[in-house]
Amino acid sequence: MTVLLLAVLLPASDAFGHATSELPHARWASDGERVELHWTAASDDVADVAVAAGLWSSDKMWAYVDGAVDDLPSEEQIAALEHEEDLHRYLLERFEVRQGDEPCSPSVELTDDIITDGIRMAFTCPEPVRDAVLSVTVLHDRDPAYRTFSVDGSEQYAVHTDAQPEHRWDFTAAPAADEGIPLALWLAGGGVVLAAAGILVFLGRRPTSQRSADRGRRRARSAR
Repeated sequence: MTVLLLAVLLPASDAFGHATSELPHARWASDGERVELHWTAASDDVADVAVAAGLWSSDKMWAYVDGAVDDLPSEEQIAALEHEEDLHRYLLERFEVRQGDEPCSPSVELTDDIITDGIRMAFTCPEPVRDAVLSVTVLHDRDPAYRTFSVDGSEQYAVHTDAQPEHRWDFTAAPAADEGIPLALWLAGGGVVLAAAGILVFLGRRPTSQRSADRGRRRARSAR
């Protein structure tokens, strides 16, 4: 647990790209030639994906942080994201799986509420998957301090950063589907995220990024 905690915290710079200090998770699994991804994050981070894709203004993202109810997206606006080609295109550019030198063919599988359900993708590889290289660069264009924590239910983990977005993944380490994820591992993962959040809040870190600039403009408009 201590080693895992240090692995998550030590690479962090003073610009930690999560306004709520909640670290996003990418959960991975494989079945034959297919790799499945489920990416979940705080509501503002999920909304910021729509901002990065050019579909929403940054006010909608910051509304989840600041509590500005009038700026929150409507249910209809959230549901419309499911079929937005620009969002699909953005996700296909930001999540990649490679088997050897061959990229695995990706597809996006969204629901009508990605704020709650997160993002699901599938990758079809040339051969049954035992190991692969995972690349996650989601929201690095919005804040280079952004990161995603990859897990699969085993002791294996990776932190995808702007400096190191790629990690090799051993899919044979994950528990079988009927075994479920050991409670101790879920608690350990939750402990890492909570500890990271607590330390970051204590240190008062703030992102220096496009998100930070957006928030400055939002405050300036509100002061008028």
